[in-house]
Amino acid sequence: MYLNFLEFSLSSNISILLSTYNGSKYLKNQLDSLFAQTYKDFEILARDDGSSDDTVEILSSYNVKVLNTGENLGAKMSFAALLEYAVNNSASEYFMFCDQDDVWNTDKIEKTLAKMQEMEKEHGDIPLLVHTDLEVVDEGLHTLGSSFMAYQNLPAQKSTLNYLLMQNNITGCTVMINKSLAIKSLPMPKECMMHDGWVGLVASRFGKIGYVDEATIKYVQHSKNSLGAKKFDIGFVLKHIFKKYSISKNTMQAEAFLKQFEDELDKQTKKMLQDFITLEQKTFWQKRVVLWQHRLLKYGFLRNAGLFLKI
Repeated sequence: MYLNFLEFSLSSNISILLSTYNGSKYLKNQLDSLFAQTYKDFEILARDDGSSDDTVEILSSYNVKVLNTGENLGAKMSFAALLEYAVNNSASEYFMFCDQDDVWNTDKIEKTLAKMQEMEKEHGDIPLLVHTDLEVVDEGLHTLGSSFMAYQNLPAQKSTLNYLLMQNNITGCTVMINKSLAIKSLPMPKECMMHDGWVGLVASRFGKIGYVDEATIKYVQHSKNSLGAKKFDIGFVLKHIFKKYSISKNTMQAEAFLKQFEDELDKQTKKMLQDFITLEQKTFWQKRVVLWQHRLLKYGFLRNAGLFLKI
């Protein structure tokens, strides 16, 4: 699926997967923060998604392995390509997703890996995912919110499949996954909403998800964020109260999940997915029964009130 890669072999314990696209304004700060990490046994594998600025030149000036492709895949499939390549061409045991425009705290890898190793001792060699909180900052790295989870009013510890199908609380740039989860997550379907949400779904069903209740990264907010952090407050509620609500992307992702793992799912999980996939074909009351019966809910009264009113 992904062609024209440079031929090289990765040999570090961790592969940091960096996807770039016209990121020259922010990329140096991010790369400097990676090379300032207290934990040193990592390689950076970068894939540029067809930049027209000097992003590739910046990458080549650092000790970074760059995939030789200019094809524009979009963020999620660019990360999918990186993960697929790293799994097949490295000896790494762990993989971390990295955005071009953030700044990692110097102990980000160290603290995330410590949590991963703690989980390995408890659960063994099963698919494992660790994510952390973030500090939300502006382009000048001034704090907008000391906790991303609080900023968006999200519960970090909710990690069941039914919850994550409705609301992803796993932010890719904080994530570390082990090789078992990386292999289990591939191939990443084009119907997935984002790479982080997909690996979260896979980990929730076939492994375990751990959380570090500490910001390990400065999450920079600017006009070109792919998604970004939206503060959950009365202004957010008022802005979205009259907007049309659609879960078509969620149901398409659920359908891809069912198709990929159907032979490994129990009857109850398959029934939940099948009911969810066909939700928009159901009547007004049937929709609400399905959501409540399978606890396909979001977090908090306001979000669920909006869901039940507008679905």
